[in-house]
Amino acid sequence: MSSQNQNPNLTNAILPGMVEASTEMHHAKLNLTADISEILTINAYEIFDCPIIESTELYAMKSGGELTSRLYSFVEPGGMNVSLRPEFTSSVIRSYISDKISEKQIVKKQYVGPVFRYSDSTQGSNQRQFTQQGCELIGDASADADVEILNLSLLALQKSGLETARVKLGHMGYLRSLLEKFDLSEVLIGFTLSNLQLLTQKTNGIEELSKMASDIGLINPGNKVSKPTQAKDTESYRSDNYGRRSKEQINSRSKSKETNSFSINKYTESLESLSELLCTFAGDLNTISDSHNDSTFGKASQYFKLVAEKAMNDINIEVDFIVDCAAQRGFTYYTGIIFDMEYKKGSNSIPLGGGGRYDGLVKLLGGPAEVPATGFAVNIDSILSINSMDQKK
Repeated sequence: MSSQNQNPNLTNAILPGMVEASTEMHHAKLNLTADISEILTINAYEIFDCPIIESTELYAMKSGGELTSRLYSFVEPGGMNVSLRPEFTSSVIRSYISDKISEKQIVKKQYVGPVFRYSDSTQGSNQRQFTQQGCELIGDASADADVEILNLSLLALQKSGLETARVKLGHMGYLRSLLEKFDLSEVLIGFTLSNLQLLTQKTNGIEELSKMASDIGLINPGNKVSKPTQAKDTESYRSDNYGRRSKEQINSRSKSKETNSFSINKYTESLESLSELLCTFAGDLNTISDSHNDSTFGKASQYFKLVAEKAMNDINIEVDFIVDCAAQRGFTYYTGIIFDMEYKKGSNSIPLGGGGRYDGLVKLLGGPAEVPATGFAVNIDSILSINSMDQKK
């Protein structure tokens, strides 16, 4: 980025990544957000209006390094480290925790408003402010909840007038399940899931990822694995739709995850297994076999097809469902099915939004226990930009 773009003349130039909407575009945005809000309201989602500034720690705890590096952060006059909101989910969960709602109660919240994320040409977008709209469904671990969220996201696209869309499907729960078979520590799993694309986009991805893990001390360069210590008893709920573990599995795994002394050879073995599955378990959902060599991914295939089929209820746009578990979503807090929506234009694709299941976020942000939760959000500005392009044809 040129110095001219980095330091614009503030008296007569708009800041990079910001957009001034025309009267026509402003009204189009108001109409679309009202239409989507109506759909969400009909489905019992209450409007949630949160501050545009929150504690920086709130976003850092949820999203880790990827989003934290893109925050618009500053120290406010009172001395607190704060940031302009980059998304809404953190605020929804913060509010849910502070309200001390019963874990058995289902909570539905919808939201709309501007969000702020620094971006440059290397991140595939020049948007630094855009309008985000979506909803969160908290307290429901069922497959029906996953279906509802995907269906509502497609209805939002349909309301905009789009005729086609592509949906990339993944499942963080099943990926975690595979890595846990190799007794990787929680930190090492998070590191691996944050760098999945290295395994599919580079011929030496396994070697590079192993070296990165060794350089930062997550694994040993040698072949010895330290003997695990005795772990305390741990409990967790289980549901097949998001790949969670049973109490017995957790107890067994806890004995080995307390140490980071993991051999590079064993880590390489886990990456080889993961890489093979990422490459073979990919492509058009209709062509993915339900009887995969790995039973975990056979279950994932069946679950994808179940959710996709039911989510297409009342959807009149053409949707291509693609399995792509290695897509870089940047947020390792997801625990179950995840999806990215995009619009294909020639060889290019325009991201429209996405969502997924994040059952551990309530506890991660300070809640007393894990609570099932899922949601989606769309980028209103990206959707309207497509409509604008199509009208100019």
